[in-house]
Amino acid sequence: MKNEQVEETIYNPYNENNKEITHKGVQAILNQFNVYYDIKNIELFQRAFIHRSYVNPPKLNDDVIMAIRAPNCMELKTSSNERLEFLGDGILENVTKFYLYKRFPNEDEGFMTEKKIALVKNDHIGKLAFKMGLQKWYILSKNAEEKKIRHNFKKLGCLFEAFLGALFLDANNIQVEDTVGFFNSYFKCGIGFQMCQIFIESIFETLVDWNELLENDDNYKNILQVMIQKEFKTTPDYVVLNVDEEQRYTMGVYLCLNDTKIHHVNIHDAVDFKTIGSFENIQAQNHSFIYFSKAVHKIKKKAEQIACQEAIDLIRSDG
Repeated sequence: MKNEQVEETIYNPYNENNKEITHKGVQAILNQFNVYYDIKNIELFQRAFIHRSYVNPPKLNDDVIMAIRAPNCMELKTSSNERLEFLGDGILENVTKFYLYKRFPNEDEGFMTEKKIALVKNDHIGKLAFKMGLQKWYILSKNAEEKKIRHNFKKLGCLFEAFLGALFLDANNIQVEDTVGFFNSYFKCGIGFQMCQIFIESIFETLVDWNELLENDDNYKNILQVMIQKEFKTTPDYVVLNVDEEQRYTMGVYLCLNDTKIHHVNIHDAVDFKTIGSFENIQAQNHSFIYFSKAVHKIKKKAEQIACQEAIDLIRSDG
């Protein structure tokens, strides 16, 4: 009886397009956006550029063989940038809120929430990262390169956040002259947050197209949520009304008030917002289940967005 030959697969993550950012490269990025200090830990910043696809796999299957690394390819890394990304995400959120609070002193929280969402969504942050040239130092596997991750704005948004995380940690090691002891007595970390604030605000001032940002916001679901939340302290409900034979989704937008739950009501009992006319009438007439709009699309999220856009137009025209 002959032994069956097992077909082996070669795993080759090595990517000759990778190049590691240098101390000089990091300094140039920081200096361009008004952060001037000599970085302490270049390895921290280098880790910010490591995509998880270029990290040592925990264990390969028996039928998978690791390819031999070519001399022009760097070795696989031991950890990715994901922890730094987690840290940078929170920093970006806080700095952006404070920046908008200062930039728009006469606007309400609904406006600022809309613009915060538009500013920090991954696609937008990724475009800024691309303008900064961060993609040149992105460390990716060969497969990720072929999938064009290096130019994927969502992934570049994650890279930007990881870079912020590295800046925060590194700048916390700067020694601060504190003659009265206030800093050492009250602060739990160094000046990393302040350095990130300078960096982010400088990027917002120089790279963001504010005319476009203020005039356009195509995330209608977020806009509607802000409008509803501001008025009723709750969020809309999105219901799949139908999926036809062509796999097209019909999505409806509803509002449940007075402890009404969308899963406990009959959809057909909803009062049409067109007959109510305004938010004021909803409250005055004590309605608890309201229908706004519906839309059809093959992609569920697109159907939601179109339905939300129609709801917004309806609300702004007062029914």
